[in-house]
Amino acid sequence: MYANLILSFFMLLMISNILLLIFYIRTWHRVIMLEKRLVHSLQTIRQVVKQYSLVAKAVSSALASYEAEKALEKLRRKRRRRYIAFIVVVESGKPPEPQAIEKAILDAVKRVGGEIAAADARPRLVYYDPLRGLGIISASHTTKYIVLAALGVVRRVNGKRVLIIPVRTTGTIKRAKKALQTWR
Repeated sequence: MYANLILSFFMLLMISNILLLIFYIRTWHRVIMLEKRLVHSLQTIRQVVKQYSLVAKAVSSALASYEAEKALEKLRRKRRRRYIAFIVVVESGKPPEPQAIEKAILDAVKRVGGEIAAADARPRLVYYDPLRGLGIISASHTTKYIVLAALGVVRRVNGKRVLIIPVRTTGTIKRAKKALQTWR
């Protein structure tokens, strides 16, 4: 009787170990399947990231190209010219020569706005009457305020103390000359 009891106890113990072993095997199998799925998911994620990086590079290149195109379009636009009529007031003697006035204004534009602003403004003496001290300077429409400020900065031309007073800013030379007719 004890032998049957011990035998059935060992049988029960063996059966429970076998069931436990089967459970462990199934669990181990599930772990392996999960690992395989994880590896597959990681590979998929790597492929997506690789494709995303290619797309990001393409978008970045397209954006840079778009920005470059916008900058070129801005440069291609016709620059409208503005004409600034001005008076040169000299402390003593006659007004300076046209070349000296143009050089002084260009140097003043460089001081006020820098080399880039001077290149963008392209100030050019269009008309100058050295007897009356009247002149017209042309500049780009985007930098007319820099040129106006530069006119106020000019204090000496060829060693003579001068004052350049802007009279009027116009869009045509004809109107600028008309504005100068009322002076002197």
